[in-house]
Amino acid sequence: MTSAVRAEADVEIDCSALAVIDLAGLQLLISAGRTARAAGKRIRLQAPSDILNAALARAGISPAQFGDCIHMNRA
Repeated sequence: MTSAVRAEADVEIDCSALAVIDLAGLQLLISAGRTARAAGKRIRLQAPSDILNAALARAGISPAQFGDCIHMNRA
């Protein structure tokens, strides 16, 4: 994911079919977001699933904490 952030203008990830995500997966998203911010880019999470939203809530992470580097587009 980090190489995609470096190579692309912005990265879009379709999360609609996400069935499982653990803390390591959340950490990967946050790390990629920080890499994107440092490169002046953004990550867009398209149609975040209930699984992703629940995992964020369990971890005590609010999407607002992503700041301007990760956008969650509800579709």
